[in-house]
Amino acid sequence: MASPQKVIQLRPTGEPRRLNRPDGFVVAAVAVGVDGEAIRLLVPEEHSAALVPKEGSSWPYFPKEHKESTDSSIVAISRGPKSRQLRLLGLVGIFSELSMFPNGELLVVAPRCRPRSDGSELNAQVFDQDGKRKRAFLLGDGINRVQCDRQGNIWVAYFDEGVFGNLGWGDDVNPLGASGLSCFTGDGHRTWDFKPPEGFGEIYDCYALNVSGAGAWAYYYDDFPIVFIDSNWQIRAWKTQTSGARTFAVGDQNILLYGGYEPEGTWCRLLRVGDGVAELIGRVALDFPDKVDLTKAKVIGRGKELHVFSGDDWYRFSVDSVG
Repeated sequence: MASPQKVIQLRPTGEPRRLNRPDGFVVAAVAVGVDGEAIRLLVPEEHSAALVPKEGSSWPYFPKEHKESTDSSIVAISRGPKSRQLRLLGLVGIFSELSMFPNGELLVVAPRCRPRSDGSELNAQVFDQDGKRKRAFLLGDGINRVQCDRQGNIWVAYFDEGVFGNLGWGDDVNPLGASGLSCFTGDGHRTWDFKPPEGFGEIYDCYALNVSGAGAWAYYYDDFPIVFIDSNWQIRAWKTQTSGARTFAVGDQNILLYGGYEPEGTWCRLLRVGDGVAELIGRVALDFPDKVDLTKAKVIGRGKELHVFSGDDWYRFSVDSVG
């Protein structure tokens, strides 16, 4: 067994794919579907100041009310060598979380919102495969990650402000994200909230979410355990000796955590699942065939893979490839 000090080099599972982006559009959000699809929200460059959070911008930011517009955003969906695009008419405001339902509908979510008695600030919108808005609903404030599963459920992970309340949520209005991790139907009805198993603490800030074909995995502050919720809402949990990872990939026995507090910001750590404990096996460096600045890349864990989006290039790394 390798010592925790050993550095393992991990190569991509194949050649990087260059994703198409029409001239005059910028990337507003990127996500990975439950079957490994790359999903990117592209917005017109001339409107990007209002639609895309600027690097280093401070919180909070808010979605604007929905308005019909002659301008349209594009959602590009890529899987294997194939790709398709659809235009979303009338999408305005900052929607930085994406996911896709099994029937091909698109979910776009703004992570920040205020409670309003008239319900006008609905921060989740669903579009059909023709790009038409079908419905909108509230998923709460302080959203860190959103992923849909194969049954059409929406899993939402909340950071600390979503858990404890901010921006009008709190004393008078209970935060929707108080549990740190919740599951909703495709119509926005909440069906499940996380409750820690015996011997584990509550979620104060859900750092990472990975909804795989088997269920949902999460990693959270402050003790940073790994938890798994199956289709019957049964929870298994493992303690770790790690902290601060931002996403992860899950194999049959191994878990590949990405990121952490400095100086671990762009490193991976390999864990092996045992009896109530996920043991640290070693450090892993992502070994790219080209120069990639991971501090500017988007890294997303889904199922067994870490997906790295660097500019328009898409790299995939499998936890099963770690020796």
